[in-house]
Amino acid sequence: DLGNNQIDATACEHLAPALAKMTALKGLHLSRNRIDAKACEHLAPALAKMTALECLYLETNQIDAKACEHLAPALAKMTSLEDLSLRANQIDAKACEHLAPALVKMTALKVLYLDYNQIELMQKAKK
Repeated sequence: DLGNNQIDATACEHLAPALAKMTALKGLHLSRNRIDAKACEHLAPALAKMTALECLYLETNQIDAKACEHLAPALAKMTSLEDLSLRANQIDAKACEHLAPALVKMTALKVLYLDYNQIELMQKAKK
C-alpha cells in the first residue's frame, strides 16, 4: 500500500521503472497522494505492463482530463483488472471521453468507483 505518501510526479518518475517489473502484482494502492497529469505520464507505461493487476486504487489524487489521457491507453491493456477506483479526483466529462474507450476493453472489470468527481457538474454546465 503506497497510499497517503505525498507521491507526486517526481516520485512517480522514480517509482515507474520498479512497477514496470512487477508484472505479477495483483493490487496497487496509490490513493491519497499528489498524482496529477505529469505523474500519470510517468506511471502509464509501467501500468501498461502490469497486465495481471486486479485492483488499482487511485482515489483522492489530482487526476483530471489530461491525466486520464495518459492513463487510458494503459488501462485498456489491463484486461485482468476487476476493481478500479478513481473516486475523489478531478474527473469531468472531458476526462470521461478519454476513459470510455479504455473501460470498454476492460472486460474483467467488476467494480468502478467514479464518485466524488466533477462529471455531473460538467453535464449541468452544458445544458
